[in-house]
Amino acid sequence: MKRLSAFNALLIKIIAGLLAVSLFLGALRFSSTFSGYADQAFSFVTAMRVTLVVQPIQAVGDFLHDFTTLYQLKAENDRLRKQIDLLAQFQARLEEAYRDIEDLKTLNDLKMAMTDYRLIAALVLNRPADTFNHRITLDIGTVDGVEINDAVISSDGLIGKVISVTDTSAEVLLLTTEQTLNKVSVKIQISSTKTAEALLENYDPNSASYVLTLLETNSTIAPGMTVISSGLGETYPSGLLVGTVQKIETTQAAGGVIVYVTPAADFAHLNYVAVVKRGLSDVD
Repeated sequence: MKRLSAFNALLIKIIAGLLAVSLFLGALRFSSTFSGYADQAFSFVTAMRVTLVVQPIQAVGDFLHDFTTLYQLKAENDRLRKQIDLLAQFQARLEEAYRDIEDLKTLNDLKMAMTDYRLIAALVLNRPADTFNHRITLDIGTVDGVEINDAVISSDGLIGKVISVTDTSAEVLLLTTEQTLNKVSVKIQISSTKTAEALLENYDPNSASYVLTLLETNSTIAPGMTVISSGLGETYPSGLLVGTVQKIETTQAAGGVIVYVTPAADFAHLNYVAVVKRGLSDVD
């Protein structure tokens, strides 16, 4: 075989080198294209994974977190609401205790001031709804010195009389009863030296006032005058506060005058009362 010249050998090496370079560049281009396809495929798979797996799991997690938070808030609100209800109950009890203290203080002051009478403090044990304005039951009885027809007062004024008594309890007929037999002899204080005799006939629930018949027609009665027990009967001692004149009406009968009196006692709140006994006070 004829040997190649040096020039031809060099030319072949150059051509071979160019082919090698071309093949290398072609391989690089193919690898780059394949890498692009691979990246696109990876991006697609990643997007599907995020859409079908990651986001649903995250949504479920967020829902569970929000639900748990809402449940905790509801439980906290329920707890706070119960605390508010308890505070309202404690406030009501505290206010009731304050009222009881004031009643007891006033009754004690009355006991100190009423030297002509003896007061027996009592607690209202029972006051049924069906006889709310009719009767009450006290926690004292004959062992405490209570007798039938003893007058009963609250810290504000006269409320009624004892109508039955046992060893340890007493039943009181209130002045707000609609029984017509519960009459009281009273007098209206016109001035520091003058009074007008009257008779407490009954209680009018419509006007929330006592109805008095004026026994003296020559006296001028005006709203705001004080009404007290006269002591003419055997039941009620004199000087017990009954109420204040509210209004005056003239009847068809000649000279007839009806006086409406606002009760001094608060019959809606009777907790502590006192039975009035004639005689010297037991205060030392």
